[in-house]
Amino acid sequence: MTPGTYLKKRRQAAGLSIDDVAERIGTAPHLAQIDRKAWIDRIERGIDPISADVLATLRTAYPFIPTIAWRLLDRPRFSPEDFSPPRLCRICGCSERDPCFLPGPEPRLCCAWAKEDLCTSCIGKEFPDEN
Repeated sequence: MTPGTYLKKRRQAAGLSIDDVAERIGTAPHLAQIDRKAWIDRIERGIDPISADVLATLRTAYPFIPTIAWRLLDRPRFSPEDFSPPRLCRICGCSERDPCFLPGPEPRLCCAWAKEDLCTSCIGKEFPDEN
């Protein structure tokens, strides 16, 4: 999984579209919402670089673990036999450190591992490829 794909999956798991995130974030220098949408899309597609500032900005809009994104970014520095990717759900991108929770006044943990790359919350679920 690429860092951009991880960020996209965590955004989708939070129930947010690119429009939603563009409305929630601020940029310096200020970008119009249409430009913020395009920027988020380019990040998720791996076109624009991801930095600590990018992760901090996106984290104001939805939850994810920045160290997972960094680990995925560092992948090219490792040979295939030396890289052990973080365990992530292929649908929502959750991990042991960032599991799925049932929303509500008292959120409850609701996922475990069904398969090596699938959490129990995502069995039978697929997110659309667009926003």
